[in-house]
Amino acid sequence: MHTQTKETSARLRATRTLRGLTIIETAAAAAAVAVAITAAVPVFRKVGCSAMRAQSAAQLATLSAAHASYAADFNDRQVTYCPDNLGAYNGSWSQYQTANGCVAPLVFGTTSDGQIYVANPGCPGQSSDTGSAFMVPFNFSTNAAGSFRLMNCRPFNTYVGGRYFDQTFYAPDDPGISRKVQRFINEERDYEVIARSNTSYDYSPAAMYDPVVMGAGSSATNPSYRNPSSSSTAGGFGFRSPTNAQCAHPSLKTRMLERNAIDNSPGANPLYAGGQTPYAWNQSIRSRSLALFFDGSVRVFGTSEAMKAEARAGGAKLWLRTSPLGTSGFGGSQSHDFFVSTSVHWLTAMGVLGRDTLEPQ
Repeated sequence: MHTQTKETSARLRATRTLRGLTIIETAAAAAAVAVAITAAVPVFRKVGCSAMRAQSAAQLATLSAAHASYAADFNDRQVTYCPDNLGAYNGSWSQYQTANGCVAPLVFGTTSDGQIYVANPGCPGQSSDTGSAFMVPFNFSTNAAGSFRLMNCRPFNTYVGGRYFDQTFYAPDDPGISRKVQRFINEERDYEVIARSNTSYDYSPAAMYDPVVMGAGSSATNPSYRNPSSSSTAGGFGFRSPTNAQCAHPSLKTRMLERNAIDNSPGANPLYAGGQTPYAWNQSIRSRSLALFFDGSVRVFGTSEAMKAEARAGGAKLWLRTSPLGTSGFGGSQSHDFFVSTSVHWLTAMGVLGRDTLEPQ
């Protein structure tokens, strides 16, 4: 980049200067440089960390705008990949499709070798790469698969960058994002088949169901879960995604949250994937992550804030203890410490009508 003549001249000047120093002077100069470097490294790290935090906040703001665009096209609805009335057919895709015809597969994307990967309910003549587990908002089981982690599939990523591997979906300092994923992002690939390629941001699955599923209309002090696959739940419409306007507390209800503990991370969780997966946000009392709220605001949201808010709420619990996940909640049995106990965002009581925190006192 620079000319060889200038570089050579600079080296000669540096050599002549060094020859004019004593051994003691040289040692003192080296020590001063070492001290300066030692002092500078934490500053550089802090600046870099702050920049990555700012980038993740900007990405969440972009996703908020994308949700607004999606809602404008779909009658103010939130993103959904399954039929509203799936519950009328006991949550059975085969029953639904026998009565209504095949459901279009959910497209993940196209790989660099031209293969299209999809999730589908297995209609006759359709090849199923992953089955239908990802097409409902949330599977109330230990694996907790569902579309709450898949906003980067084709129905929604067309409102962002049109790729599964778009940087907007991945926080730059997320410890759960591998170098391979980052390489695919940098190379602007659409989709590749790799493990642990979910986005950095989880939807609030509680807010993706009809509010009665998460206890709306039941006891305020002990809201009761209703099975969305039951035809009696909201008249078979338990899977119906609410509108944005239904959110009763937009500044207090999270829409998206950085899934992993990024700020104050306790490291990898030995209880998941052989110790290769970071602790989730709600698995450490010190965890603080960026959250996007329904009013479009983005801010740091900590587990301690959520727990203090619930203590202030008293008997009106902010998250549901009566779901099939039980009193330990979402991932609670794999927590890093004994102090944290919250599953707000994932299991928010009353869903989109509920709150994940309270106004400051």
